[in-house]
Amino acid sequence: MDAIAPVTQAEARALLRDYVNAIDRGRLGEWPNFFVDACSYRITTRENEERGFPLSIMLCSNRAMLFDRIEATEKANIFEPHSYRHILSDSEIVSESDGALTMRTSFLCVRIMQTGETMLFVSGEYIDEIVREEGRCRFRSKRVVLDSSRIDTLIAIPL
Repeated sequence: MDAIAPVTQAEARALLRDYVNAIDRGRLGEWPNFFVDACSYRITTRENEERGFPLSIMLCSNRAMLFDRIEATEKANIFEPHSYRHILSDSEIVSESDGALTMRTSFLCVRIMQTGETMLFVSGEYIDEIVREEGRCRFRSKRVVLDSSRIDTLIAIPL
């Protein structure tokens, strides 16, 4: 059996690009497919992260929970139509181990209302552990660390 090739920074950056493009283009149904089955997705604040507090704004511990989150967002939540635009920094490699790549990437996400009003929705950083599964790169874990503890009520969408 051949060893699994390690994830390269270019592949990881392409995964991040495709991930935010799916969200920004309203293709939320694709979001869970960016993760392996036994994944972790967590949104928290910088304060909680720095203090080691386990408190999360959103926590999903497997891909099935990600699908549930999207179903709830698309079918149960009622809100004014809007869209998002993510802007990503270059990524810093934190570690490489056993074919997995851990990276930090700063981001901004703006929300665009149907009226054209545009506002900063959130800023922060992604801390991602990326692995290769079935020939493609996916997130094993994605921690979204928000700069502010003031959270908008529409945080139900994936970041």
